[in-house]
Amino acid sequence: MTIDVKIADDNPACYKGRKQAQNETPKKMKRQGMDRGRVETLVEAIRDDILYGVYRAGEWLKQIDLQERYEANRFEVRQALVELKNRRLVEHKVNSGFRVAAPDPEELLHLKAVRTILETGAAEPVVARATAADLAELGDIAARFEQAIETADPPTRTELNYAFHRRLYDIAGNPVLAALIHDMRERGQSGTTGRWFTLAGLRLSAQEHHAMVAAIRARDAAVLRQLIDHHINRR
Repeated sequence: MTIDVKIADDNPACYKGRKQAQNETPKKMKRQGMDRGRVETLVEAIRDDILYGVYRAGEWLKQIDLQERYEANRFEVRQALVELKNRRLVEHKVNSGFRVAAPDPEELLHLKAVRTILETGAAEPVVARATAADLAELGDIAARFEQAIETADPPTRTELNYAFHRRLYDIAGNPVLAALIHDMRERGQSGTTGRWFTLAGLRLSAQEHHAMVAAIRARDAAVLRQLIDHHINRR
């Protein structure tokens, strides 16, 4: 059965280049029949497109479009959407279908509070464990994000931002903590507002990334905690 529902209106001022990203062909998935591995690959592909801004908060996901975009059948798409619902990245509405989750303002505040506790808590082990190679890689990602502000589309900028923060918290050496942080960041991404929709805000984020790298290089956990707190809670 094909789910055919209305897609929310676009806002080109906020998502310049989004349509171009939607029209690009995603990475091809190897045909493996109807198995769990293929569904997991599909889940990650749709997840990335949600997190990187190809689909935005509240947008309806038409099953037939997903089948064509990801070269999957309806059973695989349905299973993938159910898994994304379990991850709270999409919502299911009876008689309507699936749409990208849009956290309410109160939930976003709670997510930010949890993120602040977890991410500032990672500052000390990050500073203690960071090697010269870690700093070089983190600095390179920060520089690529800064360059992408002027030259790349929103999905590419978002992908680089995720790469920076994922690499930052992986340095802490605690995979449980890193996984919790990444999960909280993903759940709040679809509700991102403010600085992500202006060049000035994006440039300020880039400056903060570089400041975090400098704090780690200086082995100053207190400054890194302050920068992380401000980075999360700044509007």
